[in-house]
Amino acid sequence: MFWSKNSIIEKVSKISNTLDDISADIFCGINTDSEYLHKLSLSENDSPETPYKCMGLNREINLERELVYPFIDSAFSNEYAVHPSPYCFMLPYEIKADGLRKGCRLLEPEELKARYPLTYARITEFKNNFKHNSTSLSSADYSVGDCKLLQYINTPKIVVSDHYSLQASFDAAGNNLFEKGCGIVLQDPSRYFYVLAALNSSISRVFSEICQNDRLYNGSLNPGVLRRFPIVFPEEKNLESLISTLSSYLTYIHGQIYRTDSPYISGSEDYELLKFYERIVNLLVLDTYFTKDLDPRFLEILEENIVHFGEYPEGGKSGFSGFEDSRCFMNELQAVKQKILDTPDFGKCRFNSEFTNILATLKNNGVW
Repeated sequence: MFWSKNSIIEKVSKISNTLDDISADIFCGINTDSEYLHKLSLSENDSPETPYKCMGLNREINLERELVYPFIDSAFSNEYAVHPSPYCFMLPYEIKADGLRKGCRLLEPEELKARYPLTYARITEFKNNFKHNSTSLSSADYSVGDCKLLQYINTPKIVVSDHYSLQASFDAAGNNLFEKGCGIVLQDPSRYFYVLAALNSSISRVFSEICQNDRLYNGSLNPGVLRRFPIVFPEEKNLESLISTLSSYLTYIHGQIYRTDSPYISGSEDYELLKFYERIVNLLVLDTYFTKDLDPRFLEILEENIVHFGEYPEGGKSGFSGFEDSRCFMNELQAVKQKILDTPDFGKCRFNSEFTNILATLKNNGVW
């Protein structure tokens, strides 16, 4: 069969299983009319006395850290891992920590004043000086409305943003707030890394074409659109596990590169490592969605060398279990790559003509 762009789009659009079928919930980001109140910049001098700066006022302040959460900035690339942001978000709510779906309660002014006097003073000052309103403080002055994201704080989730194309990141700690984009909480937590790989693969570019053709997408990503994302799982569990493990590698590598001063320097060792694993994951996902007919020896070589290193660390700030520091683990991932490349049969592995046709069509249409 010859695979044209239209036949690829038709194939993907006919996949019946969707993200909605496997998700516990898909929801929008946080929305506030008072961005200058809630959104804070991190202090440049990293002072414990004044760790934050008012947006727009360029003045350092101190708030109770229990009410301040990290913030995902959609202006940055957030592929696989959450990109560290210079912003944080003040949230005067009480979050109950138990269960998948958390209870959240807006703190009333009297309680806020008694328990969090610094935050109370900040909100009062903002109302008086920025909004020129000297009336008594009410909860409406700092509420963020009915936001479903608050119910999933501290719950692991995938965060999808539209940064030129769909980009999905894994928030292992679940404590990042975001404004633009959507959050996904899965029914089965063991499948986060596989779904992450699918959302970051070439399938997402095909999905964007489908949305545009069907006029589902108006330039703003929303849960209604994301629920329709087609999901195909491998028939063999060991292949799903292989893709998930590689996806966890990529999440870690992206997280480490995001923290460097000069990320994504073409030709650097870490950049080449990233691209190596990205290509393999994309091949495995595309084969799962289309042909299910990769060279068995190719899969054997991957299974012989791809090692599951344990649980993914929250936030990706430290290595997997058994590794003392990030560089040590990155070196281990380099070693895994080299073992794959050094396997004598690896260079002899071939794709069948149908799969090669699919790859060529995707590449010619700017997808691969």
